[in-house]
Amino acid sequence: MEYIYVGRNEDQKIIADNKIWFESKTLEELVADYNKQARLGIVGVHQQALYLIAMRAEFRERLKESPVYLLEYVLGLVGEIEVVDGNIRIKNAV
Repeated sequence: MEYIYVGRNEDQKIIADNKIWFESKTLEELVADYNKQARLGIVGVHQQALYLIAMRAEFRERLKESPVYLLEYVLGLVGEIEVVDGNIRIKNAV
């Protein structure tokens, strides 16, 4: 599932606050939180989109990649992931 993200004036502050919270998490905790979102799916709530955008920023900062994508205005998830040798990969991927 995907979400069409349309920014609002207050979004950057909320994203920054979420990002600070993610910085305190271990990679395993971040992955577990992401997988919870992946199982739930994108429900179309703007606050969830901001949460996922912050999560995307944290993954990219730590690993230079993210299972959360934002292409133009389309926000989405690649599916559940796992940590392997300090990196992430899609579960059940060969």
